[in-house]
Amino acid sequence: MAFSPRDYIKNYFKKKKTFSIITDFLFVILIALLIIPGTRKEVSSFFIRMVSMPPSELSSEDQFIVSDASYNWQFYDMQGKKVSLSTLDDKPVFLNFWATWCPPCIGELPGIADLYADYSDKIHFVLVSNEHRDKIHAFAGKHGYEKLPFYIYTNTPADFASESIPATFLISKDGRVVISKKGAARWNSDKMKKIIDGLLLE
Repeated sequence: MAFSPRDYIKNYFKKKKTFSIITDFLFVILIALLIIPGTRKEVSSFFIRMVSMPPSELSSEDQFIVSDASYNWQFYDMQGKKVSLSTLDDKPVFLNFWATWCPPCIGELPGIADLYADYSDKIHFVLVSNEHRDKIHAFAGKHGYEKLPFYIYTNTPADFASESIPATFLISKDGRVVISKKGAARWNSDKMKKIIDGLLLE
């Protein structure tokens, strides 16, 4: 018997419940959005944000002190001023490697922005990318991240080396890495805030 699209559609609506039809329709839309280049990054970022989990603190055995070479690492602010990690030793440091083309990086930025709003006066936030500052400026303006402290780096010290981004490190005032996270995370979680609050008491 020859396949008939009309009969297939008729039987589909006859056999399917309303909820199933809606979910099938939404799934088709999702697939279409992921295929279209113009929406792929935003859709991917949204779903990454939805499934991201709070980060975990490293065990006491896995925590490590940043080496002198890594501690003297230098990067640049958005005005081109050179900054050394060693000058940020008065507060804990939230160090995040990211890029404007990276969906997981984009997906976790709203959580980072929320964390920054709560702790910007208590810890140093260093969001580093190796892209041109004009590209970062344009991205920040488009997505409302003008207040976030973005920086530019040209090399990665050994202690923060990673084969993928985002890569995030939480460093105590005494140079101890207490969080080392590869991949997106829910940075504005209560669990993360509890870890930071503990560092602030040290």
